[in-house]
Amino acid sequence: MLATGAAEHAVAASHASSREVHMPPFRVKKRARARVVLTALFAALGLLLPAAMASADPGPSLSRPSFAPMGAGATLPPPTTPLPCPPTCVNWTQPAPYDAVVYGDSYTSGEGASHNHKYLTKADGTEDFTHKSGLAPFYVAWAALEMGRNPLRKMTLTSDKMETVIGRDRLFFQASSGAWIKHLDEAQMEKKGGTVVRNPPQTHDVPSTAKLVYFGLGGNDAGFADMVSTAATAYLWPSNGSLLGSLLWEEEQERSVALEIGRLEPQIADLKNKVARGLWSVRETHGEAEIVVALYPLGVKASGNTGIREITGRTMDLMHPFAVKVNKAIRDGVAQFQASFPQTKVHIFDPNTAGPNGTSVVAGHELGQPDSYFQGLVYRPDLLLSKPFQSYQESFHPNELGAVAIGKALATFLAEKMPALFPKGPKYSTLTINPQPLVAAPEEIQAVNEWAAANGPQLCEDTDIDSVCRSITPDGIVLSWDLWFDPNKVRPFPDTPTPGGPDTGSPGGGGGSGEGSTWIPAQYIPKDPCDIFRPVRVDYYAGVKVQGGPLQGPITIHDLVMAPGAKCVPGVGLIYE
Repeated sequence: MLATGAAEHAVAASHASSREVHMPPFRVKKRARARVVLTALFAALGLLLPAAMASADPGPSLSRPSFAPMGAGATLPPPTTPLPCPPTCVNWTQPAPYDAVVYGDSYTSGEGASHNHKYLTKADGTEDFTHKSGLAPFYVAWAALEMGRNPLRKMTLTSDKMETVIGRDRLFFQASSGAWIKHLDEAQMEKKGGTVVRNPPQTHDVPSTAKLVYFGLGGNDAGFADMVSTAATAYLWPSNGSLLGSLLWEEEQERSVALEIGRLEPQIADLKNKVARGLWSVRETHGEAEIVVALYPLGVKASGNTGIREITGRTMDLMHPFAVKVNKAIRDGVAQFQASFPQTKVHIFDPNTAGPNGTSVVAGHELGQPDSYFQGLVYRPDLLLSKPFQSYQESFHPNELGAVAIGKALATFLAEKMPALFPKGPKYSTLTINPQPLVAAPEEIQAVNEWAAANGPQLCEDTDIDSVCRSITPDGIVLSWDLWFDPNKVRPFPDTPTPGGPDTGSPGGGGGSGEGSTWIPAQYIPKDPCDIFRPVRVDYYAGVKVQGGPLQGPITIHDLVMAPGAKCVPGVGLIYE
């Protein structure tokens, strides 16, 4: 027994010695002195104990079990099986740590995923218009997967909080509402042409050794914000409180959105190249990471959409093919990138096929459907006076319900694609989430409508200078005569447009004169002006008016064509004989 005890003491001393390398010197010396004293004490007890036991007064004897003598050649019993882990402990080996980095725009940051307009704030507690939400799809997925990696943890998710270190794993959430692909390497300003920085370059101050990178960009490069602003302005402003306007806004919205989508087609065509360049930038920053590229959820049905108060069903029908083309361009950009860098692992997460049996995660919950996963037009009258565009930047994004549903699908996707990182998959039993939809108060709706009636043009403040949004007026959509009929001004110019410039320069640019135009360039108009009268486009241009030049006031294209002596000459345009 004493020999065994001495051996145990020797092992304990060895273990203690192995721990001393981490202790301050003064603690090592105290431990050393203590060990010497205890060793001597144990040794003395070992010598004195037999004598003490022999000379001690006999006390009450304890019954002890008797064992039969072990015969020659008898074998020792097998080692005792360890007791099972009690319910209070976890038989768990902590996984190796990793870093995850998230790049993205509003759909990634969690724009709209707040039922009370609360997001992560700036350091001083004021609103941060990057609108990072603790219910953003990636964060929901990451938190659920981290619960699987850290079974002793519990979390409650809310839109205004985001924990970025769980166990030894770190998250760098760089996404920002309004970001373009160029904002991977450039600072994003609060307003176009402004000097106040909303978000620094997203690839700055991130770990190069990250194992997982999420890429959710491209929608703003394609013009999503301009399309949304055009639809919102057509609803909010042309009505102008008049009975006639309130009856005609639906036609104006459908027409203006159709024109805007036509204008945006060239931007979609170039999107795949931008995506490929963006992925190259990510690879340069994180050479060993696996990249997950996110596509956009289709928030409207392919056809037969049910309109809501601010958007008609026909307008939604027009938006669907636009969104499909954006997602295809992103896929094409990934393919282009992988053709050059086949060794980099890239996974495409498509929420439109990530549901059960390849269905859409948002199927049955599109805009206009009961229990929709998407915001309609969001009203924030508290921001109208200082930040008109930000007052409705939450519009047409996944709400809390949609963001959480997409996040859960993403968690399953990541666990399947990266089993080494997430061998246990997502765990929701220790994750508390209570998603709720945003409900606009009637007084908020009234306040925004009243403001828009008097300040309509400001609704387009953050759109491209050539957006159709800027050609919407209380009289309808009014375009410059020169834009349509002057061959020197209908061709696109490379110059940068001047915000607020005179309506006399070349559309979309100053043509080198430095006097930019506020009128839209002609890329979205058919190269042959007579094309606008073909049946496929007649619905888009019906009711569009032209002003300027020899015209005394705005006049519709139809009235121009029907004017005495008017003739449309292919390749030339409209002439009068």
